[in-house]
Amino acid sequence: MIISENIFTGAQHLNAPIWNKVNRNLLAKSIAELIREDLAKPEIIGKDENELTHFILATDKENIHYRFSAYPRFLNYWHIVAESIHKIENGQQLEHVDVPNFFIELQETFGVNSFTLAHYVEELLHTLYADAFIHSKRRLSAAKLADADFQTIEHSLDGHPWVIVNKGRIGFDSEDHKNFAPESGQKTRLVWMAAHKNRANIQLQTDMNEHDFYENEIGSEKINSFKNKLIQSGVNPDDYIFIPVHLWQWQHKLVMQFSHDIASKKLIPLDLSDDIYSPQQSIRTFFNYSKPHKHYVKTSMSILNTSHIRGLCPKQLSIAPRLTEYIKEILKKDLHLQNMGVVLLGEIVSVTYTHPSYSKIENPPYQYNEYLGAMWRESPINFLKHGENLMTMAALLYVDDHGQSLIAELITKSGLSTEQWLKSYMRAYLKPVLQIYYQHSLCIDPHGQNVILILKDYVPTRIALQDFVGDILINEEGKKKLPQEFIDNMFNASPNPENAPLVILIAVFDAFFRYQSDVLITTANYSEVSFWNCVYDIILEFQEEHPELQEMFEKYNLLIPEFKRLIFNSRRLFNGYEETAGFPHMKKSGFIPNPLFQLVNKELLIVKENS
Repeated sequence: MIISENIFTGAQHLNAPIWNKVNRNLLAKSIAELIREDLAKPEIIGKDENELTHFILATDKENIHYRFSAYPRFLNYWHIVAESIHKIENGQQLEHVDVPNFFIELQETFGVNSFTLAHYVEELLHTLYADAFIHSKRRLSAAKLADADFQTIEHSLDGHPWVIVNKGRIGFDSEDHKNFAPESGQKTRLVWMAAHKNRANIQLQTDMNEHDFYENEIGSEKINSFKNKLIQSGVNPDDYIFIPVHLWQWQHKLVMQFSHDIASKKLIPLDLSDDIYSPQQSIRTFFNYSKPHKHYVKTSMSILNTSHIRGLCPKQLSIAPRLTEYIKEILKKDLHLQNMGVVLLGEIVSVTYTHPSYSKIENPPYQYNEYLGAMWRESPINFLKHGENLMTMAALLYVDDHGQSLIAELITKSGLSTEQWLKSYMRAYLKPVLQIYYQHSLCIDPHGQNVILILKDYVPTRIALQDFVGDILINEEGKKKLPQEFIDNMFNASPNPENAPLVILIAVFDAFFRYQSDVLITTANYSEVSFWNCVYDIILEFQEEHPELQEMFEKYNLLIPEFKRLIFNSRRLFNGYEETAGFPHMKKSGFIPNPLFQLVNKELLIVKENS
């Protein structure tokens, strides 16, 4: 066996200064999220005039504790100053911190069993490894990123803001990270397979033709070469459909898990794609870098990342094109969404493949039936008008190594005031979300990676929405309107058991605005009250524009005093890593105060005092 001379390249970005930096950053994030989820309960030991609050956090060890300082924010959130974190051991202040050791030192306090803790430390180490890689590359300045292209921005991001282990990627080795992680910036090809129709099934929108779709997606010359290979294999090409596969999935899962079908020619490897693809933040979804107007391709990829294994659910794939048609029909008939220029990126074609063994087992772990499938989604490039450009909304949380934020740079370059820019952004983003929810009872999940901002002159003017079939939840009104086929096959968990619009309060306020307002405070000195006043003004503006929805506004009230808290991180620590037959749902526990209620009632109090 010949060992490659490049065997050690995966360790080149690992050095003490960077490792210490990413540990400190991740520890600040960990403590902030765990305080918010009521798992970490530090003691306040002092407070400055500027509200900087000083804490001490005890551990399971009498000789170890942590000190840090933080600024209070709405939504029970704390902005922890990373440089203020100090580990005190035997009375001595240590120079560096270590995130895995932090969790080990608080294992009993957090109530985590050892099996879960070991798995979680593995995810922590993978995340730190990826963070170190990102910080070794000399991250782009916010000013440069503001003028960067769509994919440069996509590959510059730091991952999910809410999830501590946001780059766990269990299943990746260092070579996989270099080849397939979005932050590596590497392009890749996909593996084309021929799948027998006895096992595979293709779903298209009703106005589409399978032959024409493949001609446009693959090209006639490539298709002819595929058919010739099938004929040479002694099979009839008409009995097969084509499936794109992630190279990692082929090497790590399919070639062994589908050996029987490969041997019996139910599944036949064909060739690599001619087109080159760019991995998105979700890793398993690819942008066509060679021909940007062609479709995104979403593939199965059986790695554990941000809470679950990233295969593709056959039930959801089976309805994706028809669900797209249904939602797009709503858009066509809704003049308000049309006037706002909203783009729905349709999931227009899907392919599923049934495993000959796992499919016969009753209620196996969900991932065993999600090894092979694909979905094609429209590219936002096709919907751009002259002078417009794109960035994923998650980019608005980017802060560079000098403490400058992308959102502040966009505001500066636009020439608008912060309030003017924010209101333009919220009209482009929040109003369509409100319209879709209140008018059509569709609970989309409009988090940072599911929303693509369309900007002109550095200002968001409209949005493109994606990932419907995997992220739509259903409330009681939705069940009355949606065809039963969709209800039976979607990720169906009502977010409204208390008649509260949790899909907005959690997915928008808590999952995104919480971080966005914090970025504006720390990098642009824009007050949190001003930010949430902008949110309130746009909601009020929307409600005044739609008096016909007054009953819905009252039933699903955005001004309730508090709402259910999603425990994203502690759910993993409490539930462990046991396999489940169904997709693991997020859990809610306790309540957090609604900033809009706090603002409005403070305003009412002032009015009463003045009167």
